[in-house]
Order: sequence, then structure tokens, then C-alpha cells
Amino acid sequence: MTIGTGTKLGQYEVQDFIGQGAMGLVYRAYHLQLERTGAVKVLQAIAPDPDTTARFRHEAQAIAQLRHPNILNVYDFGEYQGTPYMIVEYVPGGSLANKLSDGVLDQPAALKYLRGIASGLDYAHEHGIVHRDVKPANVLLEKDNTPVLADFGLAKLLQGSSLKSMTGVTTGTPAYMAPEQVAGSKVGPAADRYSLATIAYEMLTGVIPFDGEGLLELLYAQVHREPLPPSERNSSLPPKVDAVIMRGLAKDPAARWQTATEFVDALAAALTHSAPAPTVARTMVMAPAVASTMPLAHAAPPVAAPTYVDTEDSGATAAVAFASPPPSIVKRKSRRGAIALGVAVVLILLFAIGTVGYFGYIATHQALTFSLSPSTIVAGDTVVVTAKHLPANQTGEIRLHSELVRFPFRADRSGAVTGEILIPFDSGAGDHLVELCWAARCHISAILHVLDSGAATSPTPGESPSTTPGATPAPGSSPSPRPGTSPTPRATPIPAASPTPNPTPAPAIGISNYNIKILTGSETVSGIHFSPGTAVTINFIQGATTNQQVGKPTVNSSGGFSTTFTVPSTATLGQATIRVCGTTGCLYATVNVNATG
Repeated sequence: MTIGTGTKLGQYEVQDFIGQGAMGLVYRAYHLQLERTGAVKVLQAIAPDPDTTARFRHEAQAIAQLRHPNILNVYDFGEYQGTPYMIVEYVPGGSLANKLSDGVLDQPAALKYLRGIASGLDYAHEHGIVHRDVKPANVLLEKDNTPVLADFGLAKLLQGSSLKSMTGVTTGTPAYMAPEQVAGSKVGPAADRYSLATIAYEMLTGVIPFDGEGLLELLYAQVHREPLPPSERNSSLPPKVDAVIMRGLAKDPAARWQTATEFVDALAAALTHSAPAPTVARTMVMAPAVASTMPLAHAAPPVAAPTYVDTEDSGATAAVAFASPPPSIVKRKSRRGAIALGVAVVLILLFAIGTVGYFGYIATHQALTFSLSPSTIVAGDTVVVTAKHLPANQTGEIRLHSELVRFPFRADRSGAVTGEILIPFDSGAGDHLVELCWAARCHISAILHVLDSGAATSPTPGESPSTTPGATPAPGSSPSPRPGTSPTPRATPIPAASPTPNPTPAPAIGISNYNIKILTGSETVSGIHFSPGTAVTINFIQGATTNQQVGKPTVNSSGGFSTTFTVPSTATLGQATIRVCGTTGCLYATVNVNATG
């Protein structure tokens, strides 16, 4: 539902539409008596049943208890035509996500933002509230750049019956979600601190820890893989910073920092102590050659040869006197022998350099390899893509034809790429071209055979039901099938995080691009844990004028889907929302429409 301009909600009058958040539409409103502007958040796209309404009221009551300069204030809440709303503080300065879109932040600014966020989180945790969706888009900025935590729409009280509801609820943004959230396990304050460490990583390196991953690969990585240390993304960062942030990103919640402020304090110390000390602190002053000596504090009795030890924490200049050396007797030697020796050394060096260069070239210019496993599948399956000998840390995309679907990737330090891609359920039977592309061109390709779903029930005559001998299954994939079973292994993107059974994870979505080029840009939306066989409706929403359905894929038997659309012609420059609605409700993702993509 929408609310028209001039509508009265309590003592507030709706003025105009602002945008769309994780749980509903947002309007600007004005309180005439108090002369105060507020933001009205209206529950949207979820049936206003008693459970949903109770959740919304519970959220409002929980946040209304909080009074902190780094947490968005709640002014009022109620219902309009059976739909609940909440009126919160209006912050006009944009979000931290806008700041990060410009690249790496300078360290003082990053620490200022992190300290504010940490202070708000620690305060909320002390009051029994977990945010569960800490990300740059949920950090609003005041005019003086003070960070304000917003959208506690996924928060739950840690007391009473709310504790039970926190187990098995997978909510949040995948790029910033803690491993326990992905696995559907019990979530506590440590999950927010993991998200904060992720933001710190992004601030100092310009990228998130698992950059360039598809949705399934990203969720798998959050649980099972370690990200590259920050210093490998930004060489100016020292190992001390790596240690602080990697502890914040520990898979085990108990191994992370105990409070958000403790994490930021440790990070600030690592950044400060890593700066080069002033030159004077590293200077040794050589006194003239005289007979006297200058004592160092209360030193031991003089010895024949005083020793100077330069320690890392030394902050003073040490002046040490050295006895005058005896005059040396210089003997003239023939220069002919020295010249011959120099020529020999140069020749040896040139030979060594040439040899190393030759073998170095051979070692670093190996043929690019690209493979798909399995290479024969049915639509809706996942395929493990493996490539080697790319440039180190190269970013690019995997392109699936005939209907173009793009999957971003990033090679590791050795130039290798390994990951899963989800083949859209609506991919037609036949041969599909898969290309590996970067630097404005595609370098290698492979053919993917997509079978009709009815043809995958029995092995193809003459085809071996086992995988390639000696091949190692990719993490998360099923073992080789036994004789008599289907030859096509079905990938399991997210293995169980622990041997104890967990409740069924809630649906989650992912998008391929957070920046879309106006008019011509495309977006791939993927989802997991949806109801198999049902239809999912995808809408592109921007302001009050654009609300266009851009896709309606059918969920495959594994609970997943993937579909690509082109940005609607009515879109304008600025922020937009992608809404994905299934049988259990709607999920949202925020994107930016710009001129470059």
C-alpha cells in the first residue's frame, strides 16, 4: 500500500516519498507542533497478519528503549488501515555506503566512523538487542558525519521468548553476514561485531572480504573459507592490522573481540603504531673523535668498546663517542687486476639475470586453463568452474550464453579461480557457451551441455557414472555417483556448519551488480532456500513512479533460482530497490543507478 501526501499519522503529516528499506516504504513527515521532521517507515509487501504486526511492534518497542547518539531515535508507532508504521528520526546526510563507493577511506575518517558504530552497537548489546544487519547502507550520516545506526528491522530482544526465535532465522545481507547467520544457528552480539570487522576491512582496502563472489559462493565462503589478509589488498597496511581484523572475522564467535569498542581500539593502535617513527628517533649521533665519553643514564662502568642498541620503542637520540682510529696505510695496487675482476662479475651477473629471466618467463606464462565440472547438467544445477594461470588477483566475469548471465570472479594470488555458478532454471536444453572474460575481452571458453530435465533420470548410454579418476570434488559438491544412479552430481552449495541439525534456513537473495548503468545495465538476481516449484516475483522500484515487474522465475527443485533483467527505461539516476517476493514474504536489495555502471 502507499500513503498519499497530507495523510495524518498521529501528530505527523506525510510530506513525500523517500525510498524503500528492508521492511517497507519510507516517507518524510512533519510534526507541526514540535516543528520536527521525521521518517515514516511503513510495513510493505508482507501480509499484515497478527504475527507480522506483532513483530513490527516488538521491533519498535525494542528500539524505542534505546537512547544513544549513534542509534536512530524512534518517535512514535501505530497502524494505518491495518498496516503498522513507525516514525523515526530523519537523517538527511546519506549513508556510509555512499562514502565507500568512492573507494578506500583515509584512516582517521575510517576510525571515526568505526568508533561511532561500535559505541552504538555496544550500547544496544548491553540492552539485549542484536542488530543482525550491520552494513554501510544501514549507517546514516549526520551533517557533521556522525554515524547513526538505522534499520533495526531484524533486531530481536535477547531476553524472554525472543531468544528462541533467534535460532534458525537467516536474515541479513550476505556480504556482511556472520557464519552463524548463514548456517541458521543461534545469533548473538558477536555476529554484529563480525559485520563491523567486515566494514573495517572494506574501509581500509576498498573491497569486502569475499569480493567478486556469486551468492552461493559467498555464503559458502562466509562459513568455510578465510579471506585474504587486508595487507594483501592494500600493501600499505602492516601485519598488526591483519591480526586485528582477521580476529574480528573469526569463524568461531567466541574467538572474536569481546566488544565492538575493544576491536576499534585495537585497530587504532595497530594503525598508529605502524606509522614510521620520526627520523630523529632513529638517528645515531657520531661524536667527534675525542678522548672523552658521554654516559648513557646510569650506565655500567665504561668498557673498551661501547655498544648502541636501537630498539623499536626508542624515542631518544643516543650520542656515543668512538675512539679515533689509527691512521691507515694505503698501499697502491695495480688497477688492471681490479678491472678484470669487475668485468668478470658483470658478465656473471648478466648471465644469471638472463637465466632467471628466461625461466621466470616460462614459469609465469603458462597456458590458461578453464574447465567445468560437471560439463553435462540439467537447468537449475550448479557447476564448479576452475581456471588457472590468470594474472594474480585478476577480477572479471564468467559469461553464460545463450541468454547472457554474468558471474563475477576474482583470481587468487596464484592466478587461480574456483567457484560455483548456478545455472538458471529457464536455461534451454542444448549446448551453452561459457566464457572467462576480463580486461574488456573473453580469453577462453568451454561448452556446457544442458539436458532436458526428463533426460537426466538415467545415465547416457556409454557414459561412465563416475567422475574423472583422481579428481578432487569441489568443496560442497556431492561425491561421485555409484553405478545405477544419475551421472550428474547435484551440488550442495552450503554444507551443514555443524553436525547438529539446524532448522531450515530462511530464503536469501543475492545480486550481481550493486551499480547499474542507466538504460542499458543488466542485473542478475539469485536466490536460495525458496519453496521448490513456486514462482518468485521480482520488481524494480524507484521512488513513487517506478514499480515494474522485471522477472518471474520458477524455483527449482533445490530451492534456488537465477534470472537476469535489464534496468527499466523509466529508471533515473540514484538509488533503487529490487524486491523479490515468494510464498513466505519479500526480500529487498538496494542498488545504485548511475551513468557508468
